[in-house]
Amino acid sequence: MRGDWDAVIAGAGPAGSTTAMLLARAGARVLLLDRARFPRDKPCSEYLSPQTTSVLARLGDGVLEEVAAAAPARLNGMQIVAPSGVAATGRFLTFSYALPRTRFDLILRRAAERAGAEVREGIKVEELVSDGERISGVIATRMGAGSREQYRAPVVVGADGLHSIVARRLGLVRHSYPRRVAFTAHVSDARDVIDMGEMHVGDTGAYVGLGPIGDGLTTVALVVPARHAAAHRGVDHFFDALAHFPRLAGRFDRRRLVRGLLATGPFAQWSHRPVAPEGGALLVGDAADFFDPFTGQGIYSALRGAELAAATLIGDKPLAAYARARRREFTGKWLLERLIAIGIGWPALAERAIRRLARRPELADLFVRATGNTIPARRALSPAVLARVLL
Repeated sequence: MRGDWDAVIAGAGPAGSTTAMLLARAGARVLLLDRARFPRDKPCSEYLSPQTTSVLARLGDGVLEEVAAAAPARLNGMQIVAPSGVAATGRFLTFSYALPRTRFDLILRRAAERAGAEVREGIKVEELVSDGERISGVIATRMGAGSREQYRAPVVVGADGLHSIVARRLGLVRHSYPRRVAFTAHVSDARDVIDMGEMHVGDTGAYVGLGPIGDGLTTVALVVPARHAAAHRGVDHFFDALAHFPRLAGRFDRRRLVRGLLATGPFAQWSHRPVAPEGGALLVGDAADFFDPFTGQGIYSALRGAELAAATLIGDKPLAAYARARRREFTGKWLLERLIAIGIGWPALAERAIRRLARRPELADLFVRATGNTIPARRALSPAVLARVLL
Protein backbone atom coordinates (compact mmCIF):
# COMPACT_ATOMS: atom_id res chain seq x y z
CA MET A 1 0.00 0.00 0.00
CA ARG A 2 1.35 3.40 -0.89
CA GLY A 3 2.12 5.68 2.01
CA ASP A 4 1.71 9.42 2.33
CA TRP A 5 5.08 9.76 0.57
CA ASP A 6 7.21 7.72 -1.79
CA ALA A 7 10.24 8.25 0.45
CA VAL A 8 10.88 9.75 3.87
CA ILE A 9 14.46 10.84 4.47
CA ALA A 10 15.83 11.46 7.96
CA GLY A 11 18.62 14.05 7.85
CA ALA A 12 19.07 16.98 5.46
CA GLY A 13 22.87 17.00 5.37
CA PRO A 14 24.78 16.25 2.15
CA ALA A 15 23.69 12.59 1.99
CA GLY A 16 20.02 13.23 2.72
CA SER A 17 19.63 16.37 0.61
CA THR A 18 21.35 14.79 -2.39
CA THR A 19 19.22 11.64 -2.16
CA ALA A 20 16.08 13.78 -1.86
CA MET A 21 17.09 15.91 -4.83
CA LEU A 22 17.68 12.94 -7.12
CA LEU A 23 14.49 11.11 -6.10
CA ALA A 24 12.34 14.23 -6.43
CA ARG A 25 13.69 14.91 -9.90
CA ALA A 26 12.61 11.40 -10.87
CA GLY A 27 9.06 12.24 -9.85
CA ALA A 28 8.98 10.76 -6.34
CA ARG A 29 7.08 12.43 -3.53
CA VAL A 30 9.87 13.02 -1.04
CA LEU A 31 9.71 14.26 2.55
CA LEU A 32 13.04 15.45 3.95
CA LEU A 33 13.20 15.88 7.73
CA ASP A 34 15.90 17.39 9.94
CA ARG A 35 15.95 18.24 13.62
CA ALA A 36 18.04 21.38 12.96
CA ARG A 37 17.14 24.64 11.28
CA PHE A 38 19.38 25.72 8.43
CA PRO A 39 21.92 27.16 8.13
CA ARG A 40 23.47 25.11 10.88
CA ASP A 41 27.05 24.29 11.76
CA LYS A 42 28.63 20.84 11.90
CA PRO A 43 31.96 19.61 13.30
CA CYS A 44 33.75 18.64 10.10
CA SER A 45 37.01 19.03 8.21
CA GLU A 46 34.90 20.98 5.66
CA TYR A 47 37.00 19.62 2.82
CA LEU A 48 35.55 18.38 -0.46
CA SER A 49 37.93 15.87 -2.02
CA PRO A 50 38.74 16.59 -5.68
CA GLN A 51 36.40 13.90 -7.00
CA THR A 52 33.54 15.50 -5.07
CA THR A 53 33.59 18.22 -7.71
CA SER A 54 32.65 15.63 -10.34
CA VAL A 55 29.64 14.53 -8.28
CA LEU A 56 28.52 18.13 -7.80
CA ALA A 57 28.79 18.68 -11.55
CA ARG A 58 26.61 15.61 -12.20
CA LEU A 59 23.94 16.99 -9.87
CA GLY A 60 23.36 19.91 -12.24
CA ASP A 61 20.89 22.70 -11.40
CA GLY A 62 23.80 25.07 -10.77
CA VAL A 63 24.89 23.26 -7.61
CA LEU A 64 28.58 23.25 -8.51
CA GLU A 65 28.36 26.87 -9.61
CA GLU A 66 26.82 27.83 -6.25
CA VAL A 67 29.62 26.05 -4.41
CA ALA A 68 32.24 27.82 -6.53
CA ALA A 69 30.55 31.18 -5.90
CA ALA A 70 30.44 30.64 -2.13
CA ALA A 71 34.03 31.93 -1.85
CA PRO A 72 35.60 28.62 -0.86
CA ALA A 73 39.30 27.97 -0.55
CA ARG A 74 41.00 25.86 -3.21
CA LEU A 75 43.40 23.18 -2.04
CA ASN A 76 46.03 21.74 -4.35
CA GLY A 77 47.22 18.91 -2.15
CA MET A 78 47.93 17.70 1.36
CA GLN A 79 50.94 17.99 3.63
CA ILE A 80 51.36 15.08 6.07
CA VAL A 81 53.57 15.76 9.09
CA ALA A 82 55.15 13.04 11.23
CA PRO A 83 55.44 13.18 15.04
CA SER A 84 59.03 14.42 14.63
CA GLY A 85 57.98 17.25 12.30
CA VAL A 86 59.19 15.64 9.07
CA ALA A 87 56.72 16.52 6.31
CA ALA A 88 55.65 14.80 3.10
CA THR A 89 53.67 16.67 0.45
CA GLY A 90 51.31 15.06 -2.03
CA ARG A 91 49.56 16.96 -4.80
CA PHE A 92 46.16 16.38 -6.34
CA LEU A 93 45.62 16.00 -10.06
CA THR A 94 43.28 18.99 -9.74
CA PHE A 95 42.24 21.30 -6.93
CA SER A 96 39.61 20.61 -4.30
CA TYR A 97 37.19 23.00 -2.62
CA ALA A 98 36.90 23.67 1.10
CA LEU A 99 34.12 25.76 2.61
CA PRO A 100 32.06 25.96 5.81
CA ARG A 101 29.28 23.43 6.24
CA THR A 102 26.88 26.31 6.97
CA ARG A 103 27.20 27.26 3.30
CA PHE A 104 27.66 23.87 1.67
CA ASP A 105 24.79 22.09 3.39
CA LEU A 106 22.40 24.97 2.73
CA ILE A 107 23.24 24.88 -0.99
CA LEU A 108 22.28 21.19 -1.18
CA ARG A 109 19.21 21.55 1.02
CA ARG A 110 17.86 24.34 -1.20
CA ALA A 111 18.60 22.29 -4.32
CA ALA A 112 16.53 19.43 -2.89
CA GLU A 113 13.65 21.83 -2.31
CA ARG A 114 13.93 23.24 -5.84
CA ALA A 115 13.78 19.68 -7.18
CA GLY A 116 10.39 19.22 -5.50
CA ALA A 117 11.24 17.60 -2.17
CA GLU A 118 9.26 18.88 0.80
CA VAL A 119 11.70 19.96 3.51
CA ARG A 120 10.61 20.23 7.13
CA GLU A 121 13.08 21.52 9.69
CA GLY A 122 12.91 21.22 13.46
CA ILE A 123 11.56 17.66 13.26
CA LYS A 124 13.44 14.75 14.84
CA VAL A 125 12.88 11.18 13.69
CA GLU A 126 12.61 8.97 16.78
CA GLU A 127 11.01 5.66 15.80
CA LEU A 128 10.42 3.50 12.76
CA VAL A 129 7.02 2.19 11.74
CA SER A 130 6.57 -1.38 10.52
CA ASP A 131 3.56 -2.92 8.79
CA GLY A 132 4.54 -6.31 10.18
CA GLU A 133 6.61 -7.27 7.17
CA ARG A 134 8.83 -4.27 6.40
CA ILE A 135 9.63 -0.74 7.49
CA SER A 136 6.81 1.52 6.35
CA GLY A 137 7.46 4.94 7.84
CA VAL A 138 8.70 6.96 10.79
CA ILE A 139 7.44 8.61 13.94
CA ALA A 140 8.94 12.05 14.50
CA THR A 141 8.74 14.78 17.13
CA ARG A 142 8.42 18.46 16.39
CA MET A 143 11.24 20.13 18.32
CA GLY A 144 10.02 22.51 20.99
CA ALA A 145 6.40 21.42 20.68
CA GLY A 146 6.76 17.78 21.70
CA SER A 147 3.99 16.66 19.36
CA ARG A 148 4.55 13.30 17.65
CA GLU A 149 3.65 12.76 14.03
CA GLN A 150 3.71 9.70 11.78
CA TYR A 151 4.87 9.76 8.18
CA ARG A 152 4.36 6.66 6.05
CA ALA A 153 6.33 5.68 2.94
CA PRO A 154 7.44 2.50 1.15
CA VAL A 155 11.05 3.43 1.88
CA VAL A 156 12.82 5.25 4.70
CA VAL A 157 16.31 6.63 4.12
CA GLY A 158 18.50 7.06 7.18
CA ALA A 159 20.85 9.95 6.43
CA ASP A 160 20.95 11.13 10.02
CA GLY A 161 24.67 10.96 10.65
CA LEU A 162 27.13 9.27 12.94
CA HIS A 163 24.59 8.70 15.71
CA SER A 164 21.82 7.68 13.33
CA ILE A 165 18.49 6.96 15.00
CA VAL A 166 17.43 4.96 11.94
CA ALA A 167 20.51 2.70 12.13
CA ARG A 168 20.03 2.19 15.87
CA ARG A 169 16.35 1.35 15.55
CA LEU A 170 17.24 -1.17 12.86
CA GLY A 171 19.82 -2.75 15.20
CA LEU A 172 22.60 -2.31 12.64
CA VAL A 173 25.15 -0.24 14.60
CA ARG A 174 28.58 -1.75 15.25
CA HIS A 175 31.80 -0.35 16.76
CA SER A 176 35.44 -1.11 16.09
CA TYR A 177 38.95 0.10 16.88
CA PRO A 178 40.28 2.82 16.86
CA ARG A 179 37.73 5.02 18.62
CA ARG A 180 38.47 8.73 18.39
CA VAL A 181 36.78 12.05 19.15
CA ALA A 182 37.26 15.30 17.22
CA PHE A 183 37.16 18.90 18.43
CA THR A 184 36.88 21.47 15.63
CA ALA A 185 37.16 25.24 15.50
CA HIS A 186 37.37 28.14 13.07
CA VAL A 187 40.37 30.42 13.59
CA SER A 188 41.11 33.58 11.64
CA ASP A 189 44.52 34.82 10.51
CA ALA A 190 46.39 31.60 11.23
CA ARG A 191 50.05 31.79 10.26
CA ASP A 192 51.63 30.04 7.27
CA VAL A 193 48.38 28.66 5.84
CA ILE A 194 48.71 28.09 2.10
CA ASP A 195 46.78 26.23 -0.61
CA MET A 196 47.29 22.89 1.11
CA GLY A 197 45.47 20.88 3.68
CA GLU A 198 47.65 19.72 6.56
CA MET A 199 47.58 16.57 8.67
CA HIS A 200 49.84 16.51 11.73
CA VAL A 201 50.32 13.14 13.42
CA GLY A 202 51.16 13.19 17.12
CA ASP A 203 53.09 10.77 19.30
CA THR A 204 50.09 9.78 21.45
CA GLY A 205 47.65 8.56 18.80
CA ALA A 206 46.23 12.07 18.28
CA TYR A 207 46.39 14.15 15.13
CA VAL A 208 45.44 17.61 13.87
CA GLY A 209 43.91 18.45 10.51
CA LEU A 210 43.71 21.98 9.23
CA GLY A 211 43.09 23.90 6.05
CA PRO A 212 41.73 27.19 4.73
CA ILE A 213 38.00 27.48 4.06
CA GLY A 214 37.88 30.99 2.59
CA ASP A 215 37.47 34.50 4.01
CA GLY A 216 40.73 34.22 5.96
CA LEU A 217 39.41 31.37 8.08
CA THR A 218 41.08 28.07 8.85
CA THR A 219 39.29 24.97 10.05
CA VAL A 220 41.31 23.26 12.77
CA ALA A 221 40.39 19.77 14.00
CA LEU A 222 42.05 18.08 16.95
CA VAL A 223 41.36 14.34 16.90
CA VAL A 224 42.22 12.33 20.02
CA PRO A 225 41.64 8.80 21.31
CA ALA A 226 38.21 8.64 22.92
CA ARG A 227 39.71 7.70 26.28
CA HIS A 228 41.54 11.06 26.34
CA ALA A 229 38.63 13.22 25.17
CA ALA A 230 37.69 14.58 28.60
CA ALA A 231 41.18 16.05 29.03
CA HIS A 232 40.86 18.14 25.85
CA ARG A 233 37.54 19.85 26.40
CA GLY A 234 37.58 23.62 26.52
CA VAL A 235 39.29 26.27 24.39
CA ASP A 236 42.45 26.52 26.50
CA HIS A 237 43.01 22.75 26.42
CA PHE A 238 42.42 22.80 22.66
CA PHE A 239 45.07 25.42 21.92
CA ASP A 240 47.51 23.97 24.45
CA ALA A 241 47.24 20.60 22.68
CA LEU A 242 47.95 22.21 19.29
CA ALA A 243 51.17 23.71 20.63
CA HIS A 244 52.58 20.21 21.30
CA PHE A 245 52.74 19.44 17.57
CA PRO A 246 56.17 20.47 16.15
CA ARG A 247 54.91 22.46 13.18
CA LEU A 248 51.86 24.03 14.85
CA ALA A 249 53.37 25.90 17.79
CA GLY A 250 52.84 29.66 17.50
CA ARG A 251 50.60 29.53 14.44
CA PHE A 252 47.28 30.21 16.17
CA ASP A 253 46.10 33.06 18.36
CA ARG A 254 43.33 31.87 20.66
CA ARG A 255 41.94 35.41 20.62
CA ARG A 256 41.22 34.83 16.91
CA LEU A 257 38.80 32.02 17.61
CA VAL A 258 35.80 32.79 15.38
CA ARG A 259 33.57 29.83 16.14
CA GLY A 260 33.55 27.97 19.42
CA LEU A 261 34.58 24.34 19.68
CA LEU A 262 32.31 21.67 18.26
CA ALA A 263 32.82 18.01 19.11
CA THR A 264 31.91 14.79 17.35
CA GLY A 265 32.57 11.11 17.92
CA PRO A 266 33.44 8.55 18.94
CA PHE A 267 34.30 7.42 15.43
CA ALA A 268 34.78 3.85 14.20
CA GLN A 269 31.03 3.36 14.19
CA TRP A 270 29.55 1.56 11.25
CA SER A 271 26.48 -0.35 10.24
CA HIS A 272 26.44 -4.12 9.92
CA ARG A 273 24.72 -3.62 6.59
CA PRO A 274 23.38 -0.51 4.80
CA VAL A 275 19.85 -1.89 4.36
CA ALA A 276 17.16 -3.11 6.74
CA PRO A 277 17.03 -6.92 6.94
CA GLU A 278 13.25 -6.80 6.66
CA GLY A 279 13.30 -4.26 3.80
CA GLY A 280 11.86 -0.78 3.50
CA ALA A 281 14.89 1.19 4.77
CA LEU A 282 18.46 1.97 3.79
CA LEU A 283 21.33 4.04 5.17
CA VAL A 284 23.39 6.73 3.43
CA GLY A 285 26.43 8.77 4.45
CA ASP A 286 27.77 8.61 8.00
CA ALA A 287 24.73 6.59 9.05
CA ALA A 288 26.03 3.76 6.87
CA ASP A 289 29.74 4.06 7.60
CA PHE A 290 31.75 6.81 9.25
CA PHE A 291 35.17 7.49 7.74
CA ASP A 292 37.94 8.76 10.01
CA PRO A 293 38.45 12.47 9.19
CA PHE A 294 42.15 11.91 8.39
CA THR A 295 41.35 10.73 4.87
CA GLY A 296 38.69 13.36 4.18
CA GLN A 297 36.31 10.79 2.68
CA GLY A 298 33.14 11.84 4.50
CA ILE A 299 31.49 14.31 2.15
CA TYR A 300 32.47 12.40 -0.98
CA SER A 301 31.09 9.14 0.40
CA ALA A 302 27.88 10.95 1.39
CA LEU A 303 27.31 12.34 -2.11
CA ARG A 304 28.41 9.23 -3.98
CA GLY A 305 26.39 7.01 -1.66
CA ALA A 306 23.35 9.19 -2.31
CA GLU A 307 23.80 8.65 -6.05
CA LEU A 308 23.92 4.89 -5.52
CA ALA A 309 20.86 4.91 -3.25
CA ALA A 310 18.83 7.02 -5.67
CA ALA A 311 19.80 4.83 -8.64
CA THR A 312 18.61 1.76 -6.73
CA LEU A 313 15.29 3.31 -5.71
CA ILE A 314 14.56 4.99 -9.05
CA GLY A 315 15.32 1.76 -10.87
CA ASP A 316 12.99 -0.11 -8.49
CA LYS A 317 15.80 -2.56 -7.71
CA PRO A 318 15.90 -4.65 -4.54
CA LEU A 319 17.72 -2.90 -1.70
CA ALA A 320 20.35 -5.64 -1.77
CA ALA A 321 21.50 -4.08 -5.05
CA TYR A 322 22.36 -0.92 -3.13
CA ALA A 323 24.42 -2.91 -0.63
CA ARG A 324 26.34 -4.53 -3.50
CA ALA A 325 26.89 -1.18 -5.21
CA ARG A 326 28.33 0.26 -2.00
CA ARG A 327 30.72 -2.65 -1.65
CA ARG A 328 31.97 -2.18 -5.20
CA GLU A 329 32.36 1.56 -4.74
CA PHE A 330 33.80 1.79 -1.25
CA THR A 331 35.62 -1.42 -0.31
CA GLY A 332 39.02 -0.15 -1.43
CA LYS A 333 38.45 3.19 0.30
CA TRP A 334 37.37 1.45 3.51
CA LEU A 335 40.52 -0.67 3.53
CA LEU A 336 42.79 2.32 2.88
CA GLU A 337 41.05 4.40 5.53
CA ARG A 338 41.25 1.60 8.12
CA LEU A 339 44.93 1.03 7.37
CA ILE A 340 45.73 4.72 7.83
CA ALA A 341 43.59 4.97 10.98
CA ILE A 342 45.48 2.11 12.60
CA GLY A 343 48.83 3.54 11.51
CA ILE A 344 48.09 6.87 13.18
CA GLY A 345 47.65 5.06 16.47
CA TRP A 346 51.12 3.53 16.09
CA PRO A 347 53.44 6.60 16.11
CA ALA A 348 56.63 4.68 15.22
CA LEU A 349 54.93 3.21 12.15
CA ALA A 350 53.48 6.60 11.17
CA GLU A 351 56.93 8.20 11.51
CA ARG A 352 58.50 5.55 9.30
CA ALA A 353 55.81 5.78 6.61
CA ILE A 354 55.80 9.58 6.44
CA ARG A 355 59.60 9.71 6.23
CA ARG A 356 59.41 7.30 3.28
CA LEU A 357 56.76 9.46 1.61
CA ALA A 358 58.87 12.57 2.18
CA ARG A 359 61.77 10.94 0.32
CA ARG A 360 59.54 9.67 -2.47
CA PRO A 361 57.18 12.43 -3.66
CA GLU A 362 55.64 10.13 -6.27
CA LEU A 363 54.40 7.87 -3.46
CA ALA A 364 53.07 10.86 -1.52
CA ASP A 365 51.18 11.95 -4.64
CA LEU A 366 49.81 8.42 -5.03
CA PHE A 367 48.40 8.21 -1.50
CA VAL A 368 47.00 11.75 -1.51
CA ARG A 369 45.29 11.15 -4.85
CA ALA A 370 43.88 7.82 -3.66
CA THR A 371 42.38 9.45 -0.56
CA GLY A 372 41.14 12.28 -2.80
CA ASN A 373 39.27 9.70 -4.91
CA THR A 374 40.96 10.72 -8.16
CA ILE A 375 42.67 7.34 -8.58
CA PRO A 376 41.47 3.91 -7.40
CA ALA A 377 42.37 3.09 -3.79
CA ARG A 378 43.65 -0.31 -4.91
CA ARG A 379 46.69 1.38 -6.48
CA ALA A 380 47.82 2.56 -3.05
CA LEU A 381 46.96 -0.82 -1.51
CA SER A 382 49.05 -2.92 -3.86
CA PRO A 383 51.65 -5.05 -2.03
CA ALA A 384 54.48 -3.44 -4.00
CA VAL A 385 53.44 0.09 -3.00
CA LEU A 386 52.84 -0.82 0.66
CA ALA A 387 56.25 -2.50 0.81
CA ARG A 388 57.93 0.65 -0.48
CA VAL A 389 56.21 2.72 2.19
CA LEU A 390 56.41 0.43 5.21
CA LEU A 391 59.38 -1.88 4.78
